[in-house]
Amino acid sequence: MMIDTILEAIATVNRQDTVKISDWRLVERTQERQERYYIAAKAEQARAVDEINYSLTIYVDTTTNDKNFRGEATITIQPTFSLEDCIAKIRQGVFAASKSHNPWFGLPDPSALKVALPVSGFEALSPTDRVDVVRGAFYSAAAKLEGSARINALELFITKEQRRLINSRGIDYFATLWRGYSEFVVEAEGPDGPVELFDDIEFSEPDTARLAMAIESRLAQVRDRALAKPMPQLEHIPVILRGKEAEEVFSWFFNNSCTEAIYSKASAFELGKNVQKASDDEEVVEPLDLWAEPVIPGLPSSRAFDADGFPLERTPVIEHGVLTTLVGSVRHADWLGVPRRGSFPLFSVSPGSMSLETMHAAPYLEPVMFSDFQLDSVTGDFGAEVRLAYYFDGNSVVPVRGGSISGSLGAMRASMRRSSETATATISRCPVAVMLQGATVTGIR
Repeated sequence: MMIDTILEAIATVNRQDTVKISDWRLVERTQERQERYYIAAKAEQARAVDEINYSLTIYVDTTTNDKNFRGEATITIQPTFSLEDCIAKIRQGVFAASKSHNPWFGLPDPSALKVALPVSGFEALSPTDRVDVVRGAFYSAAAKLEGSARINALELFITKEQRRLINSRGIDYFATLWRGYSEFVVEAEGPDGPVELFDDIEFSEPDTARLAMAIESRLAQVRDRALAKPMPQLEHIPVILRGKEAEEVFSWFFNNSCTEAIYSKASAFELGKNVQKASDDEEVVEPLDLWAEPVIPGLPSSRAFDADGFPLERTPVIEHGVLTTLVGSVRHADWLGVPRRGSFPLFSVSPGSMSLETMHAAPYLEPVMFSDFQLDSVTGDFGAEVRLAYYFDGNSVVPVRGGSISGSLGAMRASMRRSSETATATISRCPVAVMLQGATVTGIR
């Protein structure tokens, strides 16, 4: 086995060389991937990819002025390497790690996993059936919609990954991970010619309802985009963010609650403080609850253990707007002197008290597609050009295009409202919409 060869190489380097490997972490990834490329509904290319790779992280400890430091380097080892090749590559890694001097931290010790990944529905399907089920969900949804909207192009990837993580402390974890991914372009004819919208979706289950909805919503939107009017000048109007952009708003709270951001001073959040307030005298309209999640059904980033091998379990992070727990890598937890919780890939957010129907009862602007939505991870400032939005003037809903929105979560977080409806997004289970007061809307003059 290649793992045995790598371990023998590590032992040889430590036996023969002056600079010793203090700790190590080895990850073996075996992947089987189906790839399909379609133009309209016609298959243009099909590929099957099998690969295996090894990632070895080497830690070298040093002491200077009675202070302990830990350097690290990560190397990639090919499955075709001989023992001599592995030794040579590891020595390069040791040299690089010896030149790095970070504050010392320890690797996780063996511990029972606290959650189990659900068995994916893809497991029971053949490689061909996996592709057929997903493709069928996309194209059957497109066929149901009448009119000029259609799928222009679609790429589909379904990957089964078997991951093994072992380290020098005795950890030996194994997981089977499924990741489906699709990019698609939809188009529609308008008075001024064809228009296109792009989107993508990640999934770990053959959830045909969720996949069909992803296509249906974009097809309906591109049809509206083809008929959209220029966005007018609008002032003092609530902005409703949906889907991925709503998730980015909640991600700002999650990311700023992580040990990495706190340690690097990139986050102004503090334990025990209300993170929905810019100042103590603000009143929070709707308190926020947020959890770090190891597993959310249907999302391929679900994990039972993090990249360091630390077991994960559902953890409350923000409770009623107050930051109560920091999550993140073991090293940053150790450097901050807080309990280790692990680095989480996913999160969830409590539903709000305002239904979508209520949000839509008064005038609003609801952008559903941007050219490039940008949200600053530190300040919360955001801005983007609008490709498609729905404007309700109190009497009728009109699709509009062009113009832009901008604002700052730092200033709006206390007054924002969340929808009572929730859904699985890209890295979370969260409200499907968030209503912001005070955003700047610039129309087309």
